[in-house]
Amino acid sequence: NEDKTKKKQKLESIVRALDEGNIPRDSYRRLCNLPREGEISKERININEIMVQLIPITIVDINTKSQVDESEGVDIDDESITQEVINAVGKGGYRNINNILYYLVPNLVQKGILNPDQPIINLRISGDGRNVGRKVKHVIITVAILDDKNTSHKPDHHYTTILYPGCEDYNSLSNAMTQFCHDLRNLKEGLVIDNVKWNFQFYFSSDWKFLAICLGFNSAHSKNFCPWCTIDKSQQGDLSKEWKINKEIDKLVEQNNYYKGHIRKPLFDMIPLNHWVPDELHIMLRITDRLWSLVIAELTEYGLFNDTARKIIVEEMKRIKVKFQFWQIQESKTWSYTSLMGNDKIK
Repeated sequence: NEDKTKKKQKLESIVRALDEGNIPRDSYRRLCNLPREGEISKERININEIMVQLIPITIVDINTKSQVDESEGVDIDDESITQEVINAVGKGGYRNINNILYYLVPNLVQKGILNPDQPIINLRISGDGRNVGRKVKHVIITVAILDDKNTSHKPDHHYTTILYPGCEDYNSLSNAMTQFCHDLRNLKEGLVIDNVKWNFQFYFSSDWKFLAICLGFNSAHSKNFCPWCTIDKSQQGDLSKEWKINKEIDKLVEQNNYYKGHIRKPLFDMIPLNHWVPDELHIMLRITDRLWSLVIAELTEYGLFNDTARKIIVEEMKRIKVKFQFWQIQESKTWSYTSLMGNDKIK
């Protein structure tokens, strides 16, 4: 009876692990003959040691603040991870872009994704910040090879070059990316891999805030708000003009404030401005935020934003399995509501 009880408990544990890990039946069958955990652990250590030799991580000193905007949501709320990041404030990790390319390019050539007879690689640089708990942020810079079109949208194929705990601000990014930017400028001259000299086309993509910081530019709500042309807010509704990309990165390198709204030197001065692309997802998320606020504003304008309307909205959100609620701020007597995250907006 005791053996039967233990067997039942073990089976229940396996079922739970399969369900929590979303492991389908076919995958489980392939895992049935796994070696012991000790052997797997040794192999993991061996792989890590090999990767440390191929793509070593160096430590960089960063003067940065670690505060998080309390109005922003938490991306990672694991206390142990939060504490590790807090302990690492002031330090960052850097992986040399050349080492990453030495590792990736031969495999992409073998798969036929890169062609040595046309040795051009399109390289995307991206960056973003994430909240780790409510005490600190970390900022990540990644690279991706755009020629690998089938995987360029997958996170596993965006390779981390810089990771540091701190905020998205110009000085911190400038300190953290000094060596990275130096390596990118050298890459413009080409890189020899397996006796083939590869040339590079660089692109930079991120949300608008991160893009503006790296460009040394004003925020999106400023009078001169466009990173690519010289339009200002007074000309926004003028449809008679055709606005084109008429700024040049070289002019900004020579004189940081050559164009109105530019206040610092661009960090990625090796990338032409027509290769600076705002992330489409972030733009669409911002647009949906704005449209939703307009819905609420219109209901309020026509006197329809009452308990009945709020109840209908909450019930509809519940129907599509989105956690949503309204609450009234006592001091101002105004109504606030739950901020919708990306997955909620898809629904």
